[in-house]
Amino acid sequence: MPTMKLYQNGTSAYMGGVGTHKRAKRGLVTGWTAASARRQTRWLWTVDAPALSGSGYALTLTLKDTPDTAVEFHALRRAWVKRLERMGSTRVHWVIEWQRRGTPHLHAAVYFDRVLTPQERTMLVGHWVQVAHVFSPEIFAQDVEDIRGPMGWLKYLSKHASRGVNHYQRDGHPESWDRTGRLWGASGKWPVIEPVVIDELNNWEFYRVRRLMRAWAFADARKAGDARRMKFLRQSIRAADERKSRFQGAAEWIPESVALRLVEFLREEQR
Repeated sequence: MPTMKLYQNGTSAYMGGVGTHKRAKRGLVTGWTAASARRQTRWLWTVDAPALSGSGYALTLTLKDTPDTAVEFHALRRAWVKRLERMGSTRVHWVIEWQRRGTPHLHAAVYFDRVLTPQERTMLVGHWVQVAHVFSPEIFAQDVEDIRGPMGWLKYLSKHASRGVNHYQRDGHPESWDRTGRLWGASGKWPVIEPVVIDELNNWEFYRVRRLMRAWAFADARKAGDARRMKFLRQSIRAADERKSRFQGAAEWIPESVALRLVEFLREEQR
């Protein structure tokens, strides 16, 4: 049965059904996959942005030299997060991506229950430079920005956390790494809202709402001047196998409020 799930920050539509296969045990993580990107996206979609209390900061943390193994890099990440916890952080979301030369870098959103002093704000980067000193992080190559309210969170998502597996910063990993370990994670108290499920669609309504979702997403990308997203959306509607295309789902960064209006428009069309 066709089903829609309306999250706070995104919407998906797919042909329902219960599979008979058993989920396989996860093996070694050797880079970004469609499944890992999808899991992060679905989690990000549930975050209740207006309920993100406190003061937030978006960071990009880099290294000059590449660690020989993922174990070394994750040790740096954990040491840095531990220092933030001692500073009083309430929640952290982090994402690992790659520079063009293969060196990993870290994007993160960090929240505190207070506004940090200028010195404390500087230490968000300073702690990284200290724990990662063996790999020559340069202070001027690190970045920290304020996350101001719900719009600041959504800006962080669009800039650092919403990329698909085919983005160049998620394609591959350092040659010396035989495995990468987890490439995203979250800790602390995150306010989340489970999606609204609409499972009363017929096939015609599914096809129509799928087209409406892509049209809205394309218009949104064009308004933002996001050529990469526009190109992806053009390609996503093409399928060599016509039968397969009938069952192809859609998943876009369409807020729940917008998706509800699309559903209402769909039902008005049929009256």
